[in-house]
Amino acid sequence: MPKRQKTKENDQPASSEAECDERYFLNPESVSQHLFCSICQEVYVNPYRAPCGHSFCKRCILPWLNQSKTCPEDRKPVHPKDLHHDFILENIIGDQMVTCPFRKHGCDFIGQLAMLSSHLKNCDFNLSNLPEFLKTHLVHSPFAKGPLKEKTNTPLSEDEEADDLPTPVKPSLKMRLFRAGGGSRQLLCSMFDKDSPGSS
Repeated sequence: MPKRQKTKENDQPASSEAECDERYFLNPESVSQHLFCSICQEVYVNPYRAPCGHSFCKRCILPWLNQSKTCPEDRKPVHPKDLHHDFILENIIGDQMVTCPFRKHGCDFIGQLAMLSSHLKNCDFNLSNLPEFLKTHLVHSPFAKGPLKEKTNTPLSEDEEADDLPTPVKPSLKMRLFRAGGGSRQLLCSMFDKDSPGSS
């Protein structure tokens, strides 16, 4: 069964780019086993198909073919130029429902995986889109590591499944002011930047 995919957490703040790569499937149990790469054992990312019909993540199959010139499934000879992008698999995966990786900071987006990259470009909780005073605030908030639970591959009961998707945390006052600020975002930035250590 699929689990919510996460990058490794450590004591240092996670980069926004790494967080954007995270995929949190809304109903991981509904993701077909046929949508998994046999190399990394995760749902395909940028799937590529070999002439023998087997598909793999591009980031998995290319290093594999550098070491072994055969398909990992049936050991038939494969050359990297014989691979082609599997648009059908990518579209099927793109239809899966996901939550925003910034849900732990307060984002309530739920939508198709295919729409996630578009959402992330404009997500108010994406650290790449925020002024410095809000980045620091979000990274050091008590919810920075997030209330999201790591899923296991064991099936859940309906009660456990209902509790699995946490409600997004309530954004801080600074974040709510920034989000509601519209045209006065610059004023908010100048006010709060005076409180930040780097400005004088």
